[in-house]
Amino acid sequence: MLMRKVGTIIDNLRKGEKAPDRHENPYLKEAIGLSEYLLTQAELGEKYSSLFTDMTKPIVVEIGCYMGKTVLELVENNKDKNILGLDITYKRVVKAARKLKRNHLDNGRIAICDGMAFLRDIVPDNSLLGVCVFFPDPWPKERHEKNRLLKADFIEILFSKLSPQGFFWFKTDHEQYFLETQKKVLHSGFISDDEKDFTPRSKPQNIQGDSYETAFQKLFTMKGVPFYQRVFIKP
Repeated sequence: MLMRKVGTIIDNLRKGEKAPDRHENPYLKEAIGLSEYLLTQAELGEKYSSLFTDMTKPIVVEIGCYMGKTVLELVENNKDKNILGLDITYKRVVKAARKLKRNHLDNGRIAICDGMAFLRDIVPDNSLLGVCVFFPDPWPKERHEKNRLLKADFIEILFSKLSPQGFFWFKTDHEQYFLETQKKVLHSGFISDDEKDFTPRSKPQNIQGDSYETAFQKLFTMKGVPFYQRVFIKP
């Protein structure tokens, strides 16, 4: 399967090359000075084994980290863990990395990287403490379903990359997408990490901090739109 290759313009800029005219924007220029916190997909593949200052800490990944709000909160509330945020747009990853640099947070990193490429080609099996996917595009029309992130092959690879007792934390505002994804996740071997009365937890048990309300979640709550979430565990 051909994976999306992202971040090549930043790679070229860091080599001293000039960006194409249509890509001259302040976010690309700022990315050059964020190399400690912001990696491209190629750089992530090369440097993953030494990505964080302390590689003995377990790693949690947010795929689709948007502007980095959740990454920043996870980093600040979980000093005993390393947090990696992935997204595929220049503006989002630069803004997210900017927040980490401003706060001098050495247990957080951002990468402009395709989530499937990261899991399939970069991260070792049985190595991640957790993966978060919050409010991915549900692609609700049937003809667009192939564009969804959380397809069966993605979930199977995700399962293989988590360590035993590792978690997959999923949130969406699209009920049908939630139900279909939940079915695939449980079929792949995950179990639900629910309370005793089968009420979904608001966050994984080994994650400190509040419930991590994303920008989309806050917007949906203000509008009275329901959202669905569940934490799944690899036995």
